[in-house]
Amino acid sequence: MSDTNIGSIDLNLLKAFEALLRERSVTRAARSIGLSQPALSHALVRLRSLFGDELFVRLPHGMEPTPRALELGELVRAALEQIRRALELGRGFDPAATTRIFAVGAAEHAEIALVDTLAERLTAQAPHADLRLLPVDFTNLIERLDDNRITVAIDALRDPPPRYRRQPLYREGVVVIGRRDDPTLATLGAPDAYARAAHLLVAPAGRSAGTIDGVLAEFGLTRRLSVTVATYLAVPSTLRRTPLVATLPRSTARHLMRLDPDLAMAELPFLAPFDVSMIWHPRHDDDPAERWLRAVLVELAAAVGAGDVGG
Repeated sequence: MSDTNIGSIDLNLLKAFEALLRERSVTRAARSIGLSQPALSHALVRLRSLFGDELFVRLPHGMEPTPRALELGELVRAALEQIRRALELGRGFDPAATTRIFAVGAAEHAEIALVDTLAERLTAQAPHADLRLLPVDFTNLIERLDDNRITVAIDALRDPPPRYRRQPLYREGVVVIGRRDDPTLATLGAPDAYARAAHLLVAPAGRSAGTIDGVLAEFGLTRRLSVTVATYLAVPSTLRRTPLVATLPRSTARHLMRLDPDLAMAELPFLAPFDVSMIWHPRHDDDPAERWLRAVLVELAAAVGAGDVGG
């Protein structure tokens, strides 16, 4: 592209490109920016002509960006972000008026802890904004921040790259849950009794061992991981039908017990609590909308931390 044709470019084309890169689906991209699916498909045809590249290839799992699209993505996102900032600086950031799409990456336990109050706050104070909560884990969190698919990531983040800003949100305890009628549940606070139990492991990234197994090893103990699942949603129905127990963040355990009154939890005093933090790229430091979102997350997370007192 040259200076002679910049004036002929429709800014909405770049918004469509950004949405496709984020959503990897014509249907979802169209919905996210308020277009019909045919209009978004037409925009993709124009984008391909504009950039002289296929940009997105349709695969069974969605629209896969080409190397050229990935190369262009950072530049297009940065340009649109600067335009949004300029507009918001000119009129001042107003949550009630913003149409910003907030893309937050969260580990499942953090999403469970925060999603209800975060959705409530945004629909009340920023009714025209959209919230995208995307699943992340240690395998993809940094990549999604780097390519700007998310602007904030929330997880138990021990050593994020130094280029990122980090702020602790709340401290999370670790408990074990099982069937309320299981007489052994109350005994599992002792490491040896805990190790003898049959365990249900939640491993979104497929890991079979972690911090808990390292702590048990210090006692010369190992546990039997009888069943491994990928999501906390599988825990209540599995525990209801088996003698298994699951070790969870306290806020997650409380949420699952509200869904299923047949579940109960026990303390694990030999396991230390862990900190849940958010990180973001310095490019978002001065963005008024992102500052507002981070302030909301800090406020809402305080309630999660306060709820982690006691059993």
